[in-house]
Amino acid sequence: MLRVLVTGGSGTIGGYVLRELLQAGHTATSFSRSAPRVDGAGFVQGDIMQPDQTADACRGHDAVIHLGAIPGPGRATPAQLLNVNVIGTVNVLEAAVHAGIGKVVFASSGAATGFSFQKREIVPQYLPIDEEHPCEPQDEYGLSKLLGELTCKRYTDAFGIRTICLRINNNWYLERASAEVAVGSGWAQQFTVEELWRQRYLKTIEDEGDWPSPGPPAPHKILWAFTDARDAAQAFRLALENDTIRHEVFLINGDDTCSKEPTPLLIDRLRSSFGEGEAGATAPDIPRKEPLERHASLWSHAKATRLLGYRPQYTWRQSDFQSWMEKR
Repeated sequence: MLRVLVTGGSGTIGGYVLRELLQAGHTATSFSRSAPRVDGAGFVQGDIMQPDQTADACRGHDAVIHLGAIPGPGRATPAQLLNVNVIGTVNVLEAAVHAGIGKVVFASSGAATGFSFQKREIVPQYLPIDEEHPCEPQDEYGLSKLLGELTCKRYTDAFGIRTICLRINNNWYLERASAEVAVGSGWAQQFTVEELWRQRYLKTIEDEGDWPSPGPPAPHKILWAFTDARDAAQAFRLALENDTIRHEVFLINGDDTCSKEPTPLLIDRLRSSFGEGEAGATAPDIPRKEPLERHASLWSHAKATRLLGYRPQYTWRQSDFQSWMEKR
């Protein structure tokens, strides 16, 4: 059993992570500005931007899961977002090192690759995207996550603390009971469950143009990535429990896309979009490392499966959300 401090445990994904840890027999304490809505979880009130508070919170713990962050562009100025997401991560790592904590699991994002809020379209060098694909973030959020990963590696190299960075890709909250908790937390407080499902997920599936800011990127910009929040929580637990990895970055996503369209059609749409508006332009060839048939994801979690034992268990196609969608 591990004593785990979860920064940002009162956020939207925080409740899933806290429940996953508690169900596995670990002790889980949220370090946040407000208390989490999870029975059995501890709570230390504080702010990752306050080094003394962060240092006090870390004492007596074996590991840290660092979720605390501004969750996307448009929610703060670029300078504020980079300050919270990068310097906040430095504060957590500093506090962990001085407290003698052996591991930090960092909540990164698929946005670190650049496939997120980009203004200039990026042609994938190959599909599915994996951890070896070049990263070209064009927005401050993706940049902050990539810098967070590099910061984790620096602390591993300098101090020996184990760091695992999970690039979580487009979390969805699909089980009604858990979604009721999620919409009372973090950025989702503006929604009811039905509003979240209608305004975010249904719109995503129907692929209705670009998204306003703040909000998620349009589906094609994230290459139709999808992760059930319960699977993301599983990944955090597996990373926490791994005792062999010194430092690694992992992509975490579901097995399928967030679209009703078959994946080969999505790839054709993607290819054709790169030549639009340019006279004589031809659709670029995008090599495929795998067949990518039916609704297969354009993102690979093979590395996480191989080294962490991560295997997605959920899909929106069989969920409370899908049942609601059919009945509405």
